[in-house]
Amino acid sequence: MQLWLWVAFFVVSNLLGVEVFKAAVTLPWDEALVPGLLTLPLVGLSALGATRIVSAWQRPEE
Repeated sequence: MQLWLWVAFFVVSNLLGVEVFKAAVTLPWDEALVPGLLTLPLVGLSALGATRIVSAWQRPEE
């Protein structure tokens, strides 16, 4: 159960990260500041989700 929750978290954070990065790249400079600042935390959340998925996958079922 916990594995599926982390997978859902990973997918959502990746989707948000891709959309924010796309906005940061395509918007004019003055409008891209907030999406640019949000890109780094969303990348961090994606990395956190990936590490939790791997650790939940390797842990034996209880």
